[in-house]
Amino acid sequence: MKKFDVLVVGSGAGLEVASFAAERGLSVAIVEEGPLGGTCLNRGCIPSKMLIHSADVVETIKSSEKFGIKSKIENIDFASIVKRVSDVVDTDSAGIEKSIRESGNPTLFKMRGKFIGHKQMQVGSEQIEADKVFIVGGTRPSIPSLPGLDSTPFLDSTKALRLEKQPEHLVIIGGGYIAAELAHFYGALGTKITILVRGKRMLDNEDEEIADWFTKEFSKKYQILFNAEAEAVSYQDNKFIIKFKNDGGRLESDQLLVATGRVPNTDILDIKATGVEMNEKGYIKVNEYLETNVERVWAFGDIIGILPFRHTANDQVGFSIKNAFTDKKVPFDPFAIGHAVFSSPQVGGVGKTEQELKKDGVKYKVGRAQLKDTGMGGALQENGLAKVLVDEQSNILGCHIIGPQASILIHEAIVAMKANGKIEAITNSVYIHPALPEWLQRAFFAIE
Repeated sequence: MKKFDVLVVGSGAGLEVASFAAERGLSVAIVEEGPLGGTCLNRGCIPSKMLIHSADVVETIKSSEKFGIKSKIENIDFASIVKRVSDVVDTDSAGIEKSIRESGNPTLFKMRGKFIGHKQMQVGSEQIEADKVFIVGGTRPSIPSLPGLDSTPFLDSTKALRLEKQPEHLVIIGGGYIAAELAHFYGALGTKITILVRGKRMLDNEDEEIADWFTKEFSKKYQILFNAEAEAVSYQDNKFIIKFKNDGGRLESDQLLVATGRVPNTDILDIKATGVEMNEKGYIKVNEYLETNVERVWAFGDIIGILPFRHTANDQVGFSIKNAFTDKKVPFDPFAIGHAVFSSPQVGGVGKTEQELKKDGVKYKVGRAQLKDTGMGGALQENGLAKVLVDEQSNILGCHIIGPQASILIHEAIVAMKANGKIEAITNSVYIHPALPEWLQRAFFAIE
């Protein structure tokens, strides 16, 4: 059995741990089955946002007439859009792999690995073990057990980012952020979109007021069927046939995207063999130091299920390194880590939602502001909602935005929450008029 000082499972955010250890002369092994760079680079945030920008450009052109500018899109080269993104991603991933292989340390095992003991893995025909193990194995698309689905060429989010031919009609099962973003990409470029949502709104994890606003606006563009749970799928004559529980509903389309969430890769890695504890959904349990219950085994990133975004993992890297390689432990605090949905309209959020505060019995106050009531709102001819939740001591509990550049504006609240958490960080500042951030500031001024 080959021995290493450090074993890193996964090549996303975990690469920083591997690099840190290798630079200090420790022997390091990286186990990664897929392309180097992890979910974010290869099949997540990077390619999706590059594709979505093309959709944003199309929407901007189509809306130009309301500003007195007549324009026309002559052609959308769908294959070229996808190829450009894939080429960038593949080049970056190949560059990472080349750099690792040329360095000699870390040692890269580019294959599926399975744990066979506390800190031991089977990788191909070899067995390896390490003194310190970092499990950063990520998640994958969750595929529901729908009769007939497995025998069809359906798309998951990974395949949807590489599709070379634009569909005429795309049916999407799911109403979360992946469905919202990919519906925007395909729909803006001209594909007919139908979305099957199990509940009564899209983006159900967002603040309900924001989710309802999004659902209303998205419904103006695309067909959304609510309380429509898919129950069977078949594929005949190059057409998908989707049956769903809504008055005997039936749809036909040339493409089907299943966007029903993600699941951790703990089963593929056979985490049970390590003795590491998991929760009921299969995510690895860690303490505030990102330690598992097994000594000298850490886990972070999507596989622990705590705000599963790449920026969360990027933050957790530093804590993992400090806690594993220094004498001073530093706890990871998920407070004020935000998120965004890059659809149209955009959504940004941080902290608690109003429904969470109600459920927890927390006393709170609300401030709201609509974009149309600001100077920049008139210039953009757009509307949106900014909403802030605070406690009785003026501590910011949460902030939620829907509208233009929400993914950027939410950082105002994130910084304020991390700085001292008080509303005065924003209300005592002098904002440029008529800049877009005034909109968020007005929500803070409007607190009841």
